[in-house]
Amino acid sequence: MFGWVARTVEGTSPALRFIVGGSLVPINAEGAVMKILNVALTVHDLAGAVRFYRDVLGMPVDQDTDHAVVSAGSSRLSLTQGDAFNGVHHLAFGILPSEFERAHAWLGARVPLLAKNGQETFAGSGGWDSRSVYFLGPEDIILEFIARDADANLETGDQENPLILSISEIGIAVADVPSAAERLSTELGLPQFFDHDETFAPVGNHDGLLILVRPDRLWFPTDSLRAASGRLAVGIESAIENTQLDLTPAISITTVQGTH
Repeated sequence: MFGWVARTVEGTSPALRFIVGGSLVPINAEGAVMKILNVALTVHDLAGAVRFYRDVLGMPVDQDTDHAVVSAGSSRLSLTQGDAFNGVHHLAFGILPSEFERAHAWLGARVPLLAKNGQETFAGSGGWDSRSVYFLGPEDIILEFIARDADANLETGDQENPLILSISEIGIAVADVPSAAERLSTELGLPQFFDHDETFAPVGNHDGLLILVRPDRLWFPTDSLRAASGRLAVGIESAIENTQLDLTPAISITTVQGTH
């Protein structure tokens, strides 16, 4: 599967597999490593999820009986058949700033876009230096295309679809947001980002963000959808090698050290 080794993260459900190792993900030349390598989650309707990512978004998918891996640039989204759960996940795919307008139109021709106050595109607040467009994916997962100014120096190719760079963000529901953010910083060495409060805290950098939210917080830009209670495993590239942090019994973060 893409030349990487799939394994189950110790301490998580055997049904949650994600891919680690290999050399697919480029290393930040300045040494501030924080990249999301893989996100593993369960879906109730695996076949429906595969159809969406493959046929609607045009993303490469490798599938077997109860498991599928979606290629998202330098990241992988691992989907496993599982029971339904409350709430919805949130996932952001990074795209090129130069392709944002085209991606907005391309998406709008394929899926209904989420709007707020009549607006379909959203600029990040100070420090985020980004623009985003949101839409619903399989089982109402909140999906996002986010274009960060930090990626403005990257060149586009000649592909028909907007170029997906990576999984840029993953939403994580925790009861105590400040405590979880502190654990990620002290135990995994991850930097705190902008806009922290008691219900919301992004951890990481422009290359990858873990978006910590309280379970009762609504996902922007919706008025009704809250964070998922389902199992979640996230593999990240970090300066700290081969460390697993269990934020909750259902949520684990595992680090893999990059080589410069």
